Amino acid sequence: MTTQERAIASVRIPAAALESQAAAIMRSYGATPDEAAIQAEARLHGALRGHPGQGQGMSGLARYCAMLQNGGIVPGAAFELVVDTPAMALVDGHKGFGQVIARRAMDVAIDKARHVGVGLVGVRHSNHLGITAYHAMRAADQAMIGLCLTNAGPEMAPWGGITPTIGTNPWGIAAPTDLGFPLALDMALSTSGKGMIRWRLREGRPVPTDWAYDEDGRLTDDPAKALLGPLVPIGAFKGTGLSIMTDVLCGVLTGAAFGLRPYQDPTDHDVGHMLIAIDIGRFLPYDDYLARMRAFCAELKASALAPGFDEILLPGELEHRRMVERLANGIPVDLETVALLRDLAASGGTPFTLGPYLGEATA
Repeated sequence: MTTQERAIASVRIPAAALESQAAAIMRSYGATPDEAAIQAEARLHGALRGHPGQGQGMSGLARYCAMLQNGGIVPGAAFELVVDTPAMALVDGHKGFGQVIARRAMDVAIDKARHVGVGLVGVRHSNHLGITAYHAMRAADQAMIGLCLTNAGPEMAPWGGITPTIGTNPWGIAAPTDLGFPLALDMALSTSGKGMIRWRLREGRPVPTDWAYDEDGRLTDDPAKALLGPLVPIGAFKGTGLSIMTDVLCGVLTGAAFGLRPYQDPTDHDVGHMLIAIDIGRFLPYDDYLARMRAFCAELKASALAPGFDEILLPGELEHRRMVERLANGIPVDLETVALLRDLAASGGTPFTLGPYLGEATA
């Protein structure tokens, strides 16, 4: 494809200012103070660690505001333990905020792991939970290994098909280390996502030909065509197999929507999650675990480098570096997202407080 490449303008905004604005917007649309704080923290996590095209930063607030208005998200929704045993639980989220439900579910899993070594919590009737690693890392902060899986709307086709029937169904797995950051795997089961394709479209750049198919099932580098077809799974048939089995755990097993159904009703997304915490101390002394992890990571880092590579990066290491840099220098926020935040603040009746970082005079 032939396109005209263009830079996407952005402005640096301090993390605390961005988080405060996000929380104020959430409150203005009806979120409780606690829900607003969790939502703002979760979106900040995405803005600090991710690429803006992944859509996990502040641009995602618009989705929640719209759903607060149409009833898709219920503020103050009950967090109901439908089943509660020493090692597992089943939660009905009653259409609450996905980040809030998943965070509380992981806290239940952590508490169970403290008592019996492992905690597993399934969730139904939830919403978009944001970055899976955000929830998995909550367990890693408690000297545990955390896993977070969720289903998603149909954007991939089963291997051999072209009709989207399964989700990208992301995974987050986090394991503590003494390296200054946890190992944190955060990935969808597609090679890339629709958010990055939209970002490439905005930039006027082609997409790699292993990202998506067009409507007829042909690989394409045209982002406009890529948005109309199914996404390419990681590892060919292995990726669709992983997606199917993730939906068994998160959708079929929990009683949530599955396959074609998640996210299809704008007033009832009915997303399913699975949160797991594993108490490391039940397997070996924690200091021994840290020493073994340190040795393992050193072995990985010592690998001979392939042509074109400068170093070996561990899972979550690049994201950690982004976070450190952005905490020091501000988070780059594209001007389209800034305008969106301004509009959301105005519609919700709360002050827009980011003006000074745009060179605007304060009132």
